[in-house]
Amino acid sequence: MKKGMTDLKINGRASSAGGKYNAVIINGEGRIDGDLDCIKLKINGRCDINGNVKADSVDIYGTNSIKGNLEAEKAKIYGNADIEGNVSVDKAETYGSISVDGDCNAEVFKIEGTFAIEGLLNAGELELSLYGASKACEIGGENITVKRKGKSGFLGLKGMIQGKELTVETIEGDEIYLENTQAKVVRGNNIKIGPGCEIELVEYKNSLKQDEKAEIGTNKKI
Repeated sequence: MKKGMTDLKINGRASSAGGKYNAVIINGEGRIDGDLDCIKLKINGRCDINGNVKADSVDIYGTNSIKGNLEAEKAKIYGNADIEGNVSVDKAETYGSISVDGDCNAEVFKIEGTFAIEGLLNAGELELSLYGASKACEIGGENITVKRKGKSGFLGLKGMIQGKELTVETIEGDEIYLENTQAKVVRGNNIKIGPGCEIELVEYKNSLKQDEKAEIGTNKKI
C-alpha cells in the first residue's frame, strides 16, 4: 500500500471519478468516469469504466466494460468483459466471454469460454479452451494450444455449437496444436492440426501432423 493513496469502495449502486488509488473494490453496480490507476481492482457484480485501467492485479466476477486500455500484471475474469482498447498483461485468465477491440498481449494467457479479438492475440504461452464461436484477426506466440471443450457443460451448457469454433486469419508460433479451427495460414516449427480444422495453407519448419478429420488445402516445408 502506497502512502497518501486511499481506497475506493462502492457497495450497492454508485459512481465515482477516476484517479489513483490503492484498492478499488466494487460490490454491486458501479461506474468510474476517467482513467483508473490502482494497485488492486476487484469487481463483484457490474462496473463500467470510462477510461484506461492500470493495475497490479485485476479480479472481475460478473460484467465489466472498459472504454480504453487495460494494463495489468495479473488479471482474472469470471464472466464477461468488453474492452474497447488494447490489453497488456503479464498473466491473464478468463472464464466466460471477453471482447477486445484492439490487440491483446501477454506472457501467459488462458481463455476458457468464448472470445472476440479484433486485432492481434499474442502470448508466450497461449491456451484456448473453446466453448463456442470465437474469433481473432491474428494469433501469435511460442506455444499455442486450441482445444474444443463444448461437451463438458461449461456454465451449464451442453452440446454447444456445431462446426468451426475458432475463426482466424493467421496463426504463427513455435509449437502449435489446433482443434476446430478455421484459418487461412498456419505457420510454425512443429504443427499438429487436430480434428475439425480447415486450414488453407500450412507452412512448417520441422514437423507437421494432420488428423484424419482435418482439412489442409496446401502444406509446405520452409
